[in-house]
Amino acid sequence: MSTGRIEAFSDGVFAIVVTLLVLEIHVPQVQGPDASAALGRSLIAMLPKFLSYVLSFVIICIWWIAHHHLFHLLKKSDRGLLWLNCLFLLCLAFIPFPTALMGDYPRERIAVISYGAVMTLAGLSFSGMRYYAFYVADLVRPGVDPALLKRAMRRSLSGPVLHLTAIALAFFDTRPAIALYAAIPILFVVPSRLERRIHGEDHSGS
Repeated sequence: MSTGRIEAFSDGVFAIVVTLLVLEIHVPQVQGPDASAALGRSLIAMLPKFLSYVLSFVIICIWWIAHHHLFHLLKKSDRGLLWLNCLFLLCLAFIPFPTALMGDYPRERIAVISYGAVMTLAGLSFSGMRYYAFYVADLVRPGVDPALLKRAMRRSLSGPVLHLTAIALAFFDTRPAIALYAAIPILFVVPSRLERRIHGEDHSGS
């Protein structure tokens, strides 16, 4: 099977998820003669919610880019890949809830741990889909360097490992856990060597 339909369906889910993230942010309701000051205090109190929204938005965009690059590597899809992609989208679609939870309760251990747990599951499901495509079903197009596939696999697994590390930190203090959550996307903004190689080959052949 071609990868066109799975990519189109996934793009739709990505778009819905990033929309749901912002729908969890509600305009504060203030009353009284000093509404301006009360509104300012309410907006300041909402800063954790704004920051959790930005963090999740960036992470979801990173996964969207990684998803695009993964399917760019594939020559075809099969039933197993379809189900693994659905599993990844299942985890992805749940992200708005722990994002809102951590935004409302940034000092509560269970809220911070819940965020990391969902991010870990999403990262593991994406890594599982990548492993299946690379090593189980042989879906990668010919000519891709196996060493680069292995490096991409290790990089993919580093995300869940770091989120698990943040969960462990949250048992002692939520602040370093949230700081690590915020630092994780920085590691994935720079394109991997596999991505640079594939795009270089595409440009040279176009």
